[in-house]
Order: sequence, then structure tokens, then C-alpha cells
Amino acid sequence: MHKEKFKERIKKSIRILFIIMLVINLGFTPGFAADINEDTARENQFKVIGYYSGELFNEPVEKLQTDKLTHVIYAFLIPQEDGNLAALEKPDQLRELVEQAHNDGAKVYIALGGWSYQGKPLVTTFESVASSDEKRALLIKNICLLLKEYDLDGVEIDWEHPNQNSIENYEKLVVELRSALDKDGKELTAALNGAWSTTAGPEVSKLMTDTCLDSFNFINVMAYDMNNAEHSPLWFAETSINYWLNRGVPAEKIILGMPLYARPSWKQYRHLAAENSEYAYMDYAATEPLESYYNGLNTLREKTYIAMKNAGGVMLFDINEDTNDETSVVSMIHGLLGRTAELSREELKRYVSVVLNNRELVFLKEEGLGVPYINTDNRTMIPLRKPLEAIGAMVSFDENNRVVTVVKNNITVQVTIGEKAIYVNGQKLIIDTEAVLKDGRTYIPLRAVFSAFGYDMAWHGSSNTVNITEIN
Repeated sequence: MHKEKFKERIKKSIRILFIIMLVINLGFTPGFAADINEDTARENQFKVIGYYSGELFNEPVEKLQTDKLTHVIYAFLIPQEDGNLAALEKPDQLRELVEQAHNDGAKVYIALGGWSYQGKPLVTTFESVASSDEKRALLIKNICLLLKEYDLDGVEIDWEHPNQNSIENYEKLVVELRSALDKDGKELTAALNGAWSTTAGPEVSKLMTDTCLDSFNFINVMAYDMNNAEHSPLWFAETSINYWLNRGVPAEKIILGMPLYARPSWKQYRHLAAENSEYAYMDYAATEPLESYYNGLNTLREKTYIAMKNAGGVMLFDINEDTNDETSVVSMIHGLLGRTAELSREELKRYVSVVLNNRELVFLKEEGLGVPYINTDNRTMIPLRKPLEAIGAMVSFDENNRVVTVVKNNITVQVTIGEKAIYVNGQKLIIDTEAVLKDGRTYIPLRAVFSAFGYDMAWHGSSNTVNITEIN
């Protein structure tokens, strides 16, 4: 196994050297050489990171969708007060994970720490180790040896949490660990808190020094566990990203953490979906004995889009809690990234998602039915035929008079291209945006037409999402 990987790395180095020589011979600028470097391209890739708490779950590694992830963070590596490391409980599982992930092109890190170990908070252990030069050096040496032994790509510091008295030693640990990792070509990340304000984060986040932030390849922002009813709402994702942007962290280094569990029930997303398939699309379930507040597919999709616009990736805690069917969160993220892969940054800002009765209505270019967009008047324009046929309406188009007729039950709606009006059973209603023809498809302002058929609409501007719901 190691010989094969060594050969592959040699081949990669030869390919890169050949390209650099070609660039030099053709007279291109050094910037072009940097652009084509494979590692640089991967570094700028939108990250899809999954925590894998192998010691807490019995899910087999083979079920993990590493082909749809860029990183896996294996949890947890436990520090001890003398600078040594607790033995891994499932070393063979980690080796299997690394082999599978690397074969799929995903990196594997290991998380150092966590909240507690064997019922004891780890914060005092971190404080003890980090306060001693000798213990820090031994801990760092042991971490580097373990990364080499398991062919890992990096480590994440999950010290929850340094305080006013320990932040200086936290910084020493970060700086010294980063220096040691650089020698081996390994990477360093950290799990940091979310924020309920774009400027006023929690005290532990305020303490985080610029030196630390500059030392991390990226940060995983734990935008969850705020409280039970407000466990991880959409607005918390936004303020958490913006807080770290305001701290000067580059967008591409901010990874939005998203939970796959509920509070206060602590039920897993996969178990909620198994109880009732509709739960996969909701954010609340009246479960017993404790109710469940969580993130369903639609909210997680909106968060992913927000991260695509404003950050560098998403992190799921924990991917063992995902499903392996049509409700899979990892698959949903993969699909969204695939549909938007060719969009420019400006086009991405105008990309629109449509959710009809809690199910995403996916528009694909290859279908030839049009794709939703936001026009120059900042109005959301949706292709007419697909959403209306999805609610059981009959759609026809009179080319000569440029009139679209939509019929469902006893309601007939007529839309004339270029007019700011529609007719509902013959009665004229003035609207603020006209229907248009674009690329041979009719686009309409949704609200007026769907309202005529008994549907309500909600617009989430931060995620460019239209929610259409039938009124009972």
C-alpha cells in the first residue's frame, strides 16, 4: 500500500515538474504556474467536511460517502496531562477510513481533544499540557508521529475552550504545532465557536488571537448548540460566518459547521427520518419523551448556499448520523455543488432554489425547461411550466397572441407575455412584474399565479430560496 502511494506521489511530482518546465519554455508568467498546481486548486475548492466519530458509532466505514467529501475529520485523539496520547480504541477503523478516503481523493485529519473523555472535561488536560514547554513539545512530537503512522493529512485542535488565563499557552501550542506540521507537509485546523452577532462573538472567540487564526489552514465554525429551541437556526449560520469575516479571516478559510442531531432529544437525523420520512424536511418534530429541534434538508441546503456565497465550505457533525437514501444530506450538498459548478460568482449570487410543499423542485439546464433567476429589477423569475405541472395544473401557450393559459380544477389563469397583469377566471389583476420569454421559455413572477391556485409563498433572501406551500 505505502509503495503504491509513494509511486503515485512520484508520478504527480513528475507531472507538476513537466508542466512548470512547459510554462517556462512558453514564456508564461509565474502566476499561471501557480494556477495549474493541483494542490493550489484543491486548496481553493469548496470544502465538504464530515466529522466521523468512529468511537461513538457502529456505522461501517464503507457506508461513508467519501467520494462526495473533500475532508474527513476522525474523532477523537485524546491528549493526556503528561503530553502522551491515549491509545486509539479502533486503530484498524482509522486505517480503513484513510485508505478509502484517499482512494476517493479526500483528505483525512484527526481531531485532538473534544469536550470530554471518560466523563471528564478535557479543558484541564489541555491547560496542563500547554502550560509546560516540555509537555507541549512531547505532545507535538507524539501528534506528528501518529500522523505519519496512519498517513493522515492534518490535525484539528478541538480545545473547548481556552480562557483569559490559558489563551497565551493555546497560542504557543498552535504556533509550535504548526511549525512542526509544516516540516512534514501536514495541515492544521481548529474547531471554533459560532457567534450570535456579526461583531460581538462569545468571549472565547474574542480571545482567539490573530496569530492563531493565521496559523490555521481553515477553521470549522461550530454554528450550533446555541440552545434547544434555537439550536442552529439559519440566522445563526449567517452571523457566525460574518463574525469571523469581520475578524479578518479570509472567506475561503471559514467552514460553516452544521449539525445532524436534534436538541434537547439528541436524536440523530437518520433516526428522525426513519421515524417519519417527513421529518427529513422539517426543523422540528414533536418527538417523545423530548421534542426535537434540528436542521432538516431544506435548511441545510440554504446554509450550504450561504456558505457557497460567503465562506469556503461546510462541515457536518457527524456524518455517521446521515442517511444513505434520497434524504442523504451529503448527497444533497453534492447535488447542489454539481448544479452550480459552472456558474460564475455573479451568476451564483442570482441562483434560485425552489421548494414546493417541502420538497426541492430541481431545475436542470439539460432538461431544457429553464432555470430560475433574479432579474435586473431584483425580481425572482421562475420557468412557468415545471412548477405548475408539479401541482397538477394544465399549461398551454398561444404563440400568436403570446398568452399562457393555466388550468387547475375550476380555476383558469391567463398570463400575457410583456404585460403587468394576469386574468384569474376572467378577472384582471395588476402585478408588478411582467412575464417574459427567455431562451424560448416563459418566466413568470410566481406569487400572483400561485396565489390564484391557493398557494402561499415565502422568500428567503439570504439563500435565494422560494418556498411555495399549499394553503390547507
